Amino acid sequence: MATSWDPAAITASAKNLGSIMNDTSVFDALVNQWPDAGTLPLAEWIERIVDDRRNALVEHAQTLKITLEDMQTSLTQIANNFQNTDGDNAAKIKAAIEDLEKQVSGDIGNYQQTTENDQGNFSGGNTGKGDGYSDDLTKPMS
Repeated sequence: MATSWDPAAITASAKNLGSIMNDTSVFDALVNQWPDAGTLPLAEWIERIVDDRRNALVEHAQTLKITLEDMQTSLTQIANNFQNTDGDNAAKIKAAIEDLEKQVSGDIGNYQQTTENDQGNFSGGNTGKGDGYSDDLTKPMS
C-alpha cells in the first residue's frame, strides 16, 4: 500500500481548522462581566469563584483558537512543502511538525502573560484588584 499526499486537501483542512474559532464573540462578551454580590466576605468569595469559572471558559476558548490558528499555519506550510517535495523539503516538513508544539506553547504563554497583566478581577463594590486569571481562591483579598 502506497502513501499519497494531497497538498490541496491539506490546505483546505488547514483553512477549515483555522476558521473554527473565528467567531468568539460569545466568549469576548464574558471578559468584562464581573458579578457584584456585595462586600461581605462570603459575597466576595462567591464573586471570585464566578470570576475564576468565567476566566477558565474564556481562556480555554482563546487557547483553542490559538492552537487551531497555529495548526493552520503549520499545515499550510507543510502542504506548500509537499508541492515541491525533494530531499530538502522532507526535512522542512519534519521541522514544521516539530515546531508546531513550540509555536502553540509560545503563543499560549504569551497570551496568558498578557491576560495576567491586563485582567483585573473582583468587583466587590470597590476598587479591589484580583490576580488576573491566576487568582488564588484560597487567599483572602487584601
